[in-house]
Amino acid sequence: MADPDFAGGDFTDEEFAEYFGTPARPSTERRRIPLWARLAGLIVALAMIVGSGNFLLTEIRDFASLNDAPEIRSAALDRIAESEWGWLAAEVVIVPIEEPRVGAFVTNNPSDGIIQIDLRPWGPDRLDRLVDHELGHLLDFAVWGAVPADERRGGISSEAWAECAAVDAGTRAIDLSEVVGEYHCYADELVVYEAQVGQLVEVCARWGDRECRTIGLGADGVDN
Repeated sequence: MADPDFAGGDFTDEEFAEYFGTPARPSTERRRIPLWARLAGLIVALAMIVGSGNFLLTEIRDFASLNDAPEIRSAALDRIAESEWGWLAAEVVIVPIEEPRVGAFVTNNPSDGIIQIDLRPWGPDRLDRLVDHELGHLLDFAVWGAVPADERRGGISSEAWAECAAVDAGTRAIDLSEVVGEYHCYADELVVYEAQVGQLVEVCARWGDRECRTIGLGADGVDN
């Protein structure tokens, strides 16, 4: 017997139902969708695409494309060269960081100015934020040195200071809602960070060649 899907007009609807127990061509009857409904669906789809565009672009830029030590170090050094506080970094080394499981760290007491970055895949944007965070720590060490913790950074925590440094550098967004953990920069913390940095007259690295630099407007408002 010929395949009924290709039988052309060989069977009437009544004959098809008698032989096969089903209507002749059930799959060919499609519900017609009004034109207005199709247009509305297209508009909704376009709105969804446009609304997610920034998110998708961010994810594409942040794809973990830096995979080995030389390219991670090279990208980190590029960010350091662009940063206002990059001169505080004495060196960048890429090493596996097993414990604590962090992306990077700098040592203090004594400070050596070396940014150690975990050997893992990094996206360019994430790496830039990481470098700016660590430079924030180095600024902390340079400005306050061995000053007791409760007398440093205008009263905000070490990690909040470093996160706000990344916000100020433009590589991190401010936190608008409560964050679990210590890695945050709220609006009031950013105000403290900016006020403290705005009062700096001179910053000296306490490591390496101990370079000192005059910074912007001093506490007296005079351009230095």
